[in-house]
Amino acid sequence: MTAASPAPLPGSGPFGVVHGGSDGSQLTRAVLASTGDRGEAVELDTFWGARPVLEHLHTFARARRVAPWALLGVTLARVITAVPPAVVLPAMVGSHGSLNLFVGIVGRSGAGKGTAESAAADAVPLPGPVTTATVGSGEGIAHAYVRRTKEGVEQHTHAMLFSVPEIDTLTALSERRGATLLPELRRAWVGERLGFAYSDPSKRLPVPAHAYRMSLIAGIQPERADRLLDDADGGTPQRFIWLPAEDPHAPEAPPGEPPPWRWQSPRWPQRAWGSPHMVLPVCARAREEVDADRLARLRGEGDALDGHAMLARLKIAAALAILDARAHIDDADWALAAHVVQRSHACRQAVADVIAVSYAMGNRRRAHAEAERAVLIAETLEASTVQRVARGLVRRLDGRGWVPRNDLRKTCPGRERAHFDAAIDAAIAAGQIEARQISYHGQAGAQYRAPGA
Repeated sequence: MTAASPAPLPGSGPFGVVHGGSDGSQLTRAVLASTGDRGEAVELDTFWGARPVLEHLHTFARARRVAPWALLGVTLARVITAVPPAVVLPAMVGSHGSLNLFVGIVGRSGAGKGTAESAAADAVPLPGPVTTATVGSGEGIAHAYVRRTKEGVEQHTHAMLFSVPEIDTLTALSERRGATLLPELRRAWVGERLGFAYSDPSKRLPVPAHAYRMSLIAGIQPERADRLLDDADGGTPQRFIWLPAEDPHAPEAPPGEPPPWRWQSPRWPQRAWGSPHMVLPVCARAREEVDADRLARLRGEGDALDGHAMLARLKIAAALAILDARAHIDDADWALAAHVVQRSHACRQAVADVIAVSYAMGNRRRAHAEAERAVLIAETLEASTVQRVARGLVRRLDGRGWVPRNDLRKTCPGRERAHFDAAIDAAIAAGQIEARQISYHGQAGAQYRAPGA
């Protein structure tokens, strides 16, 4: 089968207006459900059925009770880790593009990031070991590749797969004073030089551009992704491929598990004379669309929030080609990558919706709490004022006989008269003032005195 151009998915706009709820079931519907069962059938035909390796991943995911999109994302990240750092995308915009890939697996806690990672290792075993690590700091990233010896800086590792169980761990690390984690990750995504120019040469650990391979897999819980999305101006969330960890179309009975896919590294392109790079050939269609997108942005057009969309799509197309054991991007790779990008945009949008709804609910709760607090304060002040006025009335009746209501009221300062009725009632209820009803010239009235006066 061949890959068709993908139809727009619900919520595919970048970081747009809220539509939906904040619980996991509504997130799943927003991310995965396009046209019900018919949409699932179309997706099986146009994407998962387009290649034997994709069909294998889909079946393996269902057999292991893992979301197919999550398994695909982890598999692509693992395969990219096996690509030599010198393999790059052509210099169509600026300089050569890195294949370094960041994948976010989106779902509630326990939705399946860890199971997707373990299943991917079984679904498509790589010929060599994959070095994995967690992310600690911006400075620590360089340490994962190089170390300083007596002779100078030595590169001990060329490829790393970083795993972040929960995205709020990553963003919390980035918020420490002087933290450099997110800027360093952004540089790594495009393959730029890593390390910092410390004034002390012995502390410098430079990692040259395109001399390292990095893939990163992060678990993203929707309600905790706000700080990642807040870094949109820096470009961090746009560098991730956002894929769902849930599978609403999972069958009641899992299919039989297929044997592991026998993946082999393709033959990489030759280096041009004098160049350190091995450049992947890219089809004309992809080149034309990348150039058209860049021209529009040069003219100030397009959405700034998706300025990295074309490079992300190229990375995915390259990963799909390499997964298919080819070292060149063709039209089918480019079309399939569009499906993944649209799925990523829809997933990211759904997360933004969840956060917006959560914020709105939080604001309402805070507003109700503030209103209740204001009422409580007002009631407390009112009660305090009434008690103060009542004490004044008791003092003014001390040593006197029966005092008519109007005469007693006139003894109150003007600002206290509004509280006279409540104060006299409170004092009577407390036994501090006695009252009696009288009739004077046919008019009912009241008199008050101190008890026993």
